[in-house]
Amino acid sequence: MKKMLMFAVCFLAVLSVVVAKDSGGNGAASIVNSVNSDPASTWKAGHNNAIPVDQANFGRLMGLLPRNRNAFKFAPIKYRASANNNNVNAITDELPERFDARERWPMCNSVIAPIKDQSNCGSCWAVSAASVFSDRLCIASGGAVAKNLSAEHLNNCCYRCGHGCDGGFPEGAWAFFARHGIVTGGAYGSNEGCQPYSIYSCGRNGKRCIDKDPDTPECAVKTCSNSKYTGDYRADLHYVKEAYSLPNSEEEIMAEIYKHGPVQAGFYVYTDFMYYKSGIYRYTRGEIEGGHAIKIIGWGAENGTKYWLCANSWTEYWGEKGLFRIIRGQDECDIEGRVLAGLPRVPVQ
Repeated sequence: MKKMLMFAVCFLAVLSVVVAKDSGGNGAASIVNSVNSDPASTWKAGHNNAIPVDQANFGRLMGLLPRNRNAFKFAPIKYRASANNNNVNAITDELPERFDARERWPMCNSVIAPIKDQSNCGSCWAVSAASVFSDRLCIASGGAVAKNLSAEHLNNCCYRCGHGCDGGFPEGAWAFFARHGIVTGGAYGSNEGCQPYSIYSCGRNGKRCIDKDPDTPECAVKTCSNSKYTGDYRADLHYVKEAYSLPNSEEEIMAEIYKHGPVQAGFYVYTDFMYYKSGIYRYTRGEIEGGHAIKIIGWGAENGTKYWLCANSWTEYWGEKGLFRIIRGQDECDIEGRVLAGLPRVPVQ
């Protein structure tokens, strides 16, 4: 990718204070054996054939660019403090020990449940943002608007969000939703919506994509790229009326999900995460690969270990059928430090 090197250098500079906690070899066999032989480990490792990169290029999938305040001067992102979080203390008292958005809002399972596929493109920031907006729009409409919103539109057309497949800022994504709106669009090859995802799916066998390095597709400016879609571009736009970041607070993130639906979160990914197969992930070993954006859909606890339930965008063949669990309440890998969401404008039916 043309700008990958430049942003990799920028990312490493920003993260110079982060010290990789690795001790020993970082090869696949070494990492897998280390995790699985540790009796105290809360997760299991193994080879994930669905990942469309080899270990040397794992960072290519990390499309979450580091925070840049200058880039967000245009973004109407609010900081939702406790006092303004819709009586968060009262909501916290109602929170269950286990929660899954798919179970809470079954009428929206057609948009909440499917696992996305970003392919061999660093579009996680766009894929997760569009997915969260889709979920929340369906929830806010009581299931009346159950549509997949277009990661394609966001990734290719939000020029102030970053650099498409070379990474972007989720804050910019939510600003884009508020200012410009986003059209509908399903997965690659689905012919669903105005602008479906156009980057090939690597499917179960990610190795077939290892030698491919896609550029960001051109923006379909104010038009539908799907010739089979009969809707009007302008009529297809959906907006948020408010966009905000959440405090680094376990309870407030839980309360937000419980009341309004899934949230978008960014976290630091280390080499060992590539080999996650099941269980509750906790960093074990490996170098930092970059920032990654995902969707948190719930929480729970297993054998006394609290976790966030998250949807990744590396197909349903990765991890726990596309999902993963990660330590909750300890800001593991900064999972609670960069959480965003918004409230949709529900169209009149």
